[in-house]
Amino acid sequence: MAANHKVIHGDDLIYRFLRDLFANDPDRRFGAVARSLIAATAIWFPVNLYSTLPVLAPFVVRDTSARGGRGKPDEWSSPDSRGYLRDDNSMIKGLPRSLDIRAPAQPHLNGRRMGTEFVAAHVWRVTADGGPLASRRPLLNSFVPNLVWVPSQIAKLTDLERQVVQRTLQGMSWLLYHDVDVHSSMADVAKEAWALLPPPDLAYMGDVTSVDWNFFIHTDRFLTTRFQRIDLVRAAATEVLQGITPSTKVISTRYTEGLPGVDHDALRDLRRFLNRFSRA
Repeated sequence: MAANHKVIHGDDLIYRFLRDLFANDPDRRFGAVARSLIAATAIWFPVNLYSTLPVLAPFVVRDTSARGGRGKPDEWSSPDSRGYLRDDNSMIKGLPRSLDIRAPAQPHLNGRRMGTEFVAAHVWRVTADGGPLASRRPLLNSFVPNLVWVPSQIAKLTDLERQVVQRTLQGMSWLLYHDVDVHSSMADVAKEAWALLPPPDLAYMGDVTSVDWNFFIHTDRFLTTRFQRIDLVRAAATEVLQGITPSTKVISTRYTEGLPGVDHDALRDLRRFLNRFSRA
């Protein structure tokens, strides 16, 4: 009988090296390394997109059980009991797939589009009120300052709570977005979202600037599509409340078929929440 040998993947070695490097750094000597790493590899949404629509898909929440497994069916993109679309992060991950990247300091990134091996990382996992994780909340799951796209091995580092890479991301996001004026129609949305995110230690950030960071270049079509999908879900909720079965597909077949089964009080709450995201 052949021996059952364990294997190690090359990418895991990179993650383990960086994890151990930052973990054994009580004096923060490697803070500058983390900042350089994120500045070189992370891709953010631009500030002007955030100021127009601070939450890109407010009808979507992350639900790691949506893909099923272990005898449970795949229920990805079906509505949960509140009417929100259940996502395993793949829908959020794909949001900027069609967008070009502006990367002034990274010629190999500049003008390209995102390929494989990128992950949509949530900058904050825990929230200030100690409630559900940020990705489980429709206000925060696709809140622009809470999203960044990084290579998969770096994404693992962002999940290490309160360690250097996560803290660096939070500081960079805060400096980039927090003081930006959001359109008056959604200023309260942004204020409420920020109130749920623990402020980072900005003294730890040192002297940083976003001049050479990497950004997606959003288009009018991208923004219009985001508003149209919000409108589509809101209209479908209204139809169901009126006893009408949606006549067209709403985001996905599973979501369309499952929406009529959602409690009407929950649908009213969903519609009320989505009313906050009407295009001015």
